[in-house]
Amino acid sequence: MSRISRFLSRCMSSLYEVYGREAEIYRAPTSGAVIADCRNNCDRRIFLACGFERTPTAFRLRLPEGLSEAEQKARATQAMVHLFHAGHYTDTASHLVCDSTLAATWAELRERRPDHPGWPTSPTTDTHTATATSTQPAASHRP
Repeated sequence: MSRISRFLSRCMSSLYEVYGREAEIYRAPTSGAVIADCRNNCDRRIFLACGFERTPTAFRLRLPEGLSEAEQKARATQAMVHLFHAGHYTDTASHLVCDSTLAATWAELRERRPDHPGWPTSPTTDTHTATATSTQPAASHRP
């Protein structure tokens, strides 16, 4: 591992300790591109599945150029919801959140998991409770 890689790793660790977020989605001030910074492979896979592409910087991804504003918001919102659902805290710029995509993505996730009665009904609820029909503890319902 080179000195630069170690330095970068230490910087990222420090940022994670201070801010506590695992991913961040924002618009670059100079280019206007939608950028995603992520610190682990799980986050990276989710971003790639939502249409982000790799950049030369190891921990940074971006949306392809040429997308409309609505498509950029939709992809950023989908990534945010899927990361939150996977248990990763994501800091997303408020101007990149699309309310209709937010509702549609949560509805899609709820439809995929009807066999888990303890799943939350609201995207802001992160607690899972066991129901009378469930014999396993509520923690086992989490992915």
